[in-house]
Amino acid sequence: LDPHDGRIHAECKLRPGELVHALETWHIHGSRSYRYICVGTGMYPPTSDGRSGALARAKSGRLIIYNLKAAKRKSQPKTLTTDPNSTNSGYELKYVWESEREGSVSALAHLGDKYLVVAAGSSCLVLKLDVVQKRLIECCEIPLRFPATGLHVRESDIVVGSQREGVHVLRFTPAASSDSYDELRLLHSARYGVYTTDVGYLSSDLVLGVSSDGYVYAMGIPSHLGEFALDYIMGIHLGSECTRIRLGSPVRRLRRPEQALAWSADNSDSRVLINSVDGALWTLLRITDDAFVLLRQLETAMVAMGPTHAAYPLLAVGGSISRARRSSKLPVVGIVDGAFSMTFIEGLTEAEQHQVVQSSPELQRLALQLFSNSNCQSQCRAEPDGVQIAVEYITQLIYGLGQACVC
Repeated sequence: LDPHDGRIHAECKLRPGELVHALETWHIHGSRSYRYICVGTGMYPPTSDGRSGALARAKSGRLIIYNLKAAKRKSQPKTLTTDPNSTNSGYELKYVWESEREGSVSALAHLGDKYLVVAAGSSCLVLKLDVVQKRLIECCEIPLRFPATGLHVRESDIVVGSQREGVHVLRFTPAASSDSYDELRLLHSARYGVYTTDVGYLSSDLVLGVSSDGYVYAMGIPSHLGEFALDYIMGIHLGSECTRIRLGSPVRRLRRPEQALAWSADNSDSRVLINSVDGALWTLLRITDDAFVLLRQLETAMVAMGPTHAAYPLLAVGGSISRARRSSKLPVVGIVDGAFSMTFIEGLTEAEQHQVVQSSPELQRLALQLFSNSNCQSQCRAEPDGVQIAVEYITQLIYGLGQACVC
């Protein structure tokens, strides 16, 4: 597809009742460059009324590899067509290879130029590319108890999402010589299971997952391989069915702010995008400990103002904020609600902001302490008091985080 006008430039038809679950582009550079399109599908036999039985579990699926290349037509230049209804654009998807798998192929991820990681049914396997024979060779596999739902690769480590077991962390070790074998090893698994639809690495020590009922969580990877279980260090209910996690910004890369955002050791972007089936796009930011403590105290102070005050949240349940669609035992931990924090600067008057800060001496103390350690300056023309400085600093902090969510 042309991303500007949606025009189709090349297409391939699948079998009846076959649905696409995964797509992965794989660019291989060497003496020759290849652009592979990897497609994972599930086969759903039609129901008794003739419609596709996509609500049932797929009994089989296919991994299909295409090569995107310019079409060899002497009578037609290799340029994009100007006819919006034509698919004859000078490009084609050339069939390269396919493999029938048990269960649907739900996720794909390439691991360098030689390997492709595949989640198929209740297993995760690694395939090695043989460029000469133009096929993929299965080199190692790990069976899972439940169907795999998502994949993300970071260097030689692989995080796999599972329908009922949350996440697994695997490590792939390629063969060191012709006498050794490629190895795929299970390092860690979630201590408590949750129906996970997608996973991703936020950093080398943090993995993310999202469940079908809108629970987003992060788990810390132990520094020692002897610690097998992964535990929640962050979790929040978004209240809508979520399907995908992506890292980074929807617009452009953010210039590193001086204080609010926490960045990983490799300086990678610490923002997370999550989309849901109702069209919502959520952004998560990894913030510093100081910013977290301050905003958490702000939430506590706003809830403590009571239902008659404008600062009190409509989503307050039992003295805390909840977005869960139903009762859940999954923890809400390590998170501040940015939409609620934003009401401090968008939903309250200046007098109401002062009331919130004055009601919590701890909030005022934290804000003044962070203000003194920052390069911020008060905008008040008169001699500002402690409450005024605290309000201004909290406002600047929340506004900066709001900007980081969208740019």
